[in-house]
Amino acid sequence: MKKQLAAKSIVPIQYWQSKKGAHVYFVKRSEIPAVDIDIYFRAGSALDGKKYGLSYLTNAMLNQGTHAYDADAVADKFADVGAHFNKHSGRDYGHVGLKCLSGKKYFNSAFKLFLEILHSVNFPEPALQRKQKQILSVLQMHEQTPSSVAAHTFYSTLYDGHPYAHPIEGTKKTVMALTREDAEHFYKKYYVINNATIIIVGDITRQEAEKRVDEIAEHLTQGQEVVPIAGAVSPKPCGEFHVPFPSEQSNVWMGQLGMNYHDPDYYAMRVANEILGGFSLTSRLFTQVRGKQGLVYSITSAFHFSDATGPFIIHFATQNATAKKALKLVQTIVDDYVNKGPSKNEFLRAKKNIFNDFPLAIASNHDIANLLSQIGFYKLPIDYIDTFQANIAAVSLEEVKAALKKRIRVDDMIKVIVGN
Repeated sequence: MKKQLAAKSIVPIQYWQSKKGAHVYFVKRSEIPAVDIDIYFRAGSALDGKKYGLSYLTNAMLNQGTHAYDADAVADKFADVGAHFNKHSGRDYGHVGLKCLSGKKYFNSAFKLFLEILHSVNFPEPALQRKQKQILSVLQMHEQTPSSVAAHTFYSTLYDGHPYAHPIEGTKKTVMALTREDAEHFYKKYYVINNATIIIVGDITRQEAEKRVDEIAEHLTQGQEVVPIAGAVSPKPCGEFHVPFPSEQSNVWMGQLGMNYHDPDYYAMRVANEILGGFSLTSRLFTQVRGKQGLVYSITSAFHFSDATGPFIIHFATQNATAKKALKLVQTIVDDYVNKGPSKNEFLRAKKNIFNDFPLAIASNHDIANLLSQIGFYKLPIDYIDTFQANIAAVSLEEVKAALKKRIRVDDMIKVIVGN
């Protein structure tokens, strides 16, 4: 990554490592009387092994009961103090979070219950069975949704044999085979203080934040920090993969392996993708495939970043009768863009778009917490936010052209078409 010095800190991030090994990122913001606390554990679906969906089920159970309270009591107690407990999981991580008012009367009650969940979650069997049925309903819905079928086919094809290949939610067969003991074991192994990145943003002092981190540490067991999945996945052969589906439209996912946050072309490709399909209203894909040809309603391109090499994906839907025409047009546009690069006007407009969008990325506590999660979990420079605009400004047109030719290979892309 490039690194340019910022004259003044835009978001003053404080970092420390707790006594028991957690990585902590803290930003004090007193504009509103609220606090966001987010904990990210390296406990995503990449660690499921053959028990696909285990990480997802474990995370989904975290508000379903403790030794002291059932799921309804947990929900009621958070609601009584205007607090919100949130959780989600991905391929790399499992997340738990608390958003609450900073007034002691409210914060202390909410935080106490938050600690209760971390320490005493008990995975009650009736709730686990309900969650399994809910997940099965989600999987059934995915089977009936062309975009979900396309996404699953794309990932399973691109990452064949790799832990990213299977759906985060699992499969019908594997989800039904999961047990309470499986979830307990997964939680005890991966939801540990040494494997935690803690984010705190809001109306709270550094001293108070340190105290709360220590309390979190006391309520989580010691363990081992999980080593991220290292290196890139070997590229798979290109080709078109057709999945018959009774729909009026064809859903198309095409792409290849991309890069991670630490790639030297990261900033150049942020600019390059903005021009290709990142900013929908003025991107090449949008203006040519929708604006001029009217073949799609929307079309986007994006890099998805993760521990291992994440994918680069172009996604659109079109009428079945125009699927082949649209796919051929997209390939032609991308190929022409890679070979010739952007114009100077496109290049300057893309930078302007990125600059204009940047303030929205740090507008709220939640927005800042999201950025801190990327910085902390993926080990980005602590001044990533402060130097982001300068690093974008430092990218040259020639760097964008060179990065495009090195990173995007149209002939090597996987094309998944779901439809008739």
